[in-house]
Amino acid sequence: MERLAAIADEEFVVAGSNGAVTVSPANTQQVSAILALASEHRLSVAPIGGGTKQTWGGITSPHIYLSLARLNRVIEHPWQDLTCTVQAGCTWFALQQNLSQHGQFAALDALFSDRATVGGILSSNDSGALRQRYGSLRDLVIGMTLVLSDGTIARTGGKVVKNVAGYDLSKLVTGSLGTLVVITEANFRLYPLPQYERSFTLAAPQAAQLAPLLADIRASHLLTQSLQLRRSASGAHLDVCINAHPEAHQEAILAQMAKQHGLVPEECSPSIWRERETIFSADATVLRISTLPTRVCTLADQLQATQSDAQAISVSQAIGIHDVALCGSADAVASTIAQLRADAQNTVAVLQPAPGVDMPPHVIHPSALSLMQSVKRNFDPHGILNPGKFFAGA
Repeated sequence: MERLAAIADEEFVVAGSNGAVTVSPANTQQVSAILALASEHRLSVAPIGGGTKQTWGGITSPHIYLSLARLNRVIEHPWQDLTCTVQAGCTWFALQQNLSQHGQFAALDALFSDRATVGGILSSNDSGALRQRYGSLRDLVIGMTLVLSDGTIARTGGKVVKNVAGYDLSKLVTGSLGTLVVITEANFRLYPLPQYERSFTLAAPQAAQLAPLLADIRASHLLTQSLQLRRSASGAHLDVCINAHPEAHQEAILAQMAKQHGLVPEECSPSIWRERETIFSADATVLRISTLPTRVCTLADQLQATQSDAQAISVSQAIGIHDVALCGSADAVASTIAQLRADAQNTVAVLQPAPGVDMPPHVIHPSALSLMQSVKRNFDPHGILNPGKFFAGA
């Protein structure tokens, strides 16, 4: 603690009741010094931001919690270039508020944006229905400042969109759950704020009844910004956000497409796009399931046919990413997860286990596991950063 206090000042080093120490560095250089100290003494380190996704991956018990709360500034926003540079501890909401002053935004709808930080969102590769139009988080990041486990400071990418120099490490570390590097800064490509958003929802008893319309929308020239399928025991809803000038009459085109399938769109509140957050209740086991886009409606209906004492609520992106809340007895929930994982067409991660549910967060194929272990050894040979998040020892 004395050596950490010498790096980050005594007031920003706090001993926890479990023996771990929380330290809050003020800049990238202090992060570097802390990791160099941890590497020297083989102390494990867990980076933390807003704490909204700490359950994602295996449970870790590090010696040092590295809080990035003080790295919370938007460093640079050259709005003419549609790019920005932001520190990892800045909340997503604060970033968007800053960018909106010039009519721009980072095109991502992250979970719990008022608390989630840039670094945590990057580490978890979180994204919502805006991915339909703007692509994934990896498509939005054009550069990063990273600190390796031994304290080495590295920079990848750049501050301009058309940058192809060097290895694209930004895409590798996005989604690594803090097991490879500590992200201290990120550069994003930006987009103009949408001006003509209108949200609609279409209801049906089964998701299968919405599947033909969903396929038609994806294949059409309709200017959809977001597509989302919600499914529960009470029925299915397809949410569509259109972003086009009123004179384009896109809502009329949507209504005509829906009519061909016996459906009627109803305009709804934009708050519908925050529904993904509601499934993270304290008593729910939350899964992230990936499927082919063509199986979005199929899986949503299958979830309702699981054991009667395990109820499912799902919010699915049209590209095939499903956030699913399972409620019920621990045995029923575990059995449902096992069934889902037995289907080779699904990739299932446990983001949040309910009390009593003991299932591994990830099931990794041996061929992929070998590659992941090799990458981990090269970036973090001593297993300093978040050991156990993906697999034992790493």
